[in-house]
Amino acid sequence: MGSENNQGYFMSMYHRMIWAGFVAGLATVCMAKNPILPGYADPHMRVWDGRVYLAVGKDHGPDIKAFKITHWDFYSSEDLINWRHESRMGPEHTFIGEGRHRCWAGDLAEKNGKYYFYFSNGGKEMGVAVSDKPGGPYRDALGKPFLSHDFSLNHEYDPTIFTEDNGDKYVIYGRDGYDGKNHIHYQIAKLSDDMLSLEGEPRDLMTDRKYGFGFKNEKKSRARDHQYFHKHNGIYYLSADKAYMTSTNLFGPYGNMRNAYDGMAGHSSFIEYNGQWYLAWEYSCEPYGNRRYRQVMLTYLHYRDNGDLAPDKTFMPAPPRGLHYENGVGSYGADWPVIEAEWFFKRDGQLLKKECPAGGFELQNIHAGDSLCFPNVKDVQANSTIRFKVSSKHKAGGAIEVRAGTPDGDVLGTATVEPTGDWDSYQNVSCTLRNDAGKQDLCFVFKGQGGELMRLDSFVLLGK
Repeated sequence: MGSENNQGYFMSMYHRMIWAGFVAGLATVCMAKNPILPGYADPHMRVWDGRVYLAVGKDHGPDIKAFKITHWDFYSSEDLINWRHESRMGPEHTFIGEGRHRCWAGDLAEKNGKYYFYFSNGGKEMGVAVSDKPGGPYRDALGKPFLSHDFSLNHEYDPTIFTEDNGDKYVIYGRDGYDGKNHIHYQIAKLSDDMLSLEGEPRDLMTDRKYGFGFKNEKKSRARDHQYFHKHNGIYYLSADKAYMTSTNLFGPYGNMRNAYDGMAGHSSFIEYNGQWYLAWEYSCEPYGNRRYRQVMLTYLHYRDNGDLAPDKTFMPAPPRGLHYENGVGSYGADWPVIEAEWFFKRDGQLLKKECPAGGFELQNIHAGDSLCFPNVKDVQANSTIRFKVSSKHKAGGAIEVRAGTPDGDVLGTATVEPTGDWDSYQNVSCTLRNDAGKQDLCFVFKGQGGELMRLDSFVLLGK
């Protein structure tokens, strides 16, 4: 066997051993980077009680020839690095029935202390399960479909549960289901207070393209599967695969279709956690290249000033592979050439993530008392120098206190920020830290008097 073949054989065995160990460890804590969950699909995230909860479907195996999803697993995390397996729900716990491989996408919701999981029976109908805990265990609440396949001409699957600002909850679902004669829009329906029935009739979710999304080389637009729905700064987002449309009205019409990122496809979901936005999505699991055996990944999500989505390519796999894809979100390296301010893990105060005049993103509207936290900074040298790239139109500038762990942690050092004259005029300011060697949790607290003090573009750790 040649050296290249030897390498390929051992790499294949290595990856299979990883997957086997991963599956064996489901009952404990899963510690992962990107991909955070190999062998899983259809990630839907929610945030409750300071934790991120993730519902996923388990693909049958790397050699499958069809979409065989055997059960759902529920995970949670506080740091987006360590994912705890909370519970599992199989088809035998639902009306679908034991042994069926039809555990397709589902979404989570909460109301009055109860937690609900709306799930797909393959590509045709929807069920609902309930639990007393956000991580489950979940069990079928009705013993029959919530929306059956003959409920309408649509395909009643791939649900998103959306909570409006006033607390009203809606289910968005469907696909171009044609009945042989008609194409179908996505549909939206208000959930009743019991979360187990609909209040009124569903209505079409209208788009400016007939029926939905139209990709390259497709003769007609259509309501694609993998859809998801969320809201940010008063704008409603209807997405499917890599594409999305927007509206300022819940019921549409949705328009201005554009791509979030050409290298992205499959099911995705969006959350805000600790003031930061994240995108989870799935696609073919490395190294198999089998579209029916997938993996879940996570990156930072930014919004351009015009509302366009900008998933952070630095943490995405291809094409081309991002510099920090394998590292994943929520941790950083002291040897990185730069740590961008928009990669923060937690923010408090008035500061906002906005587009930077020099390109990319920065933190603006920084006032006295605001803070940014960057935990899990690896391989920090003792007594390092930290250098910030900042601008300040404030007449007196301000200061950045570097604290250990939290905004009220020990002060490790303070960098003075002098006025730069304008917000698009940047300077580098530094200070020497009083820190131990090794992994550090760093928190920046901003000091000054009155108004917007500065804008932070990035920082770097330089060692001694």
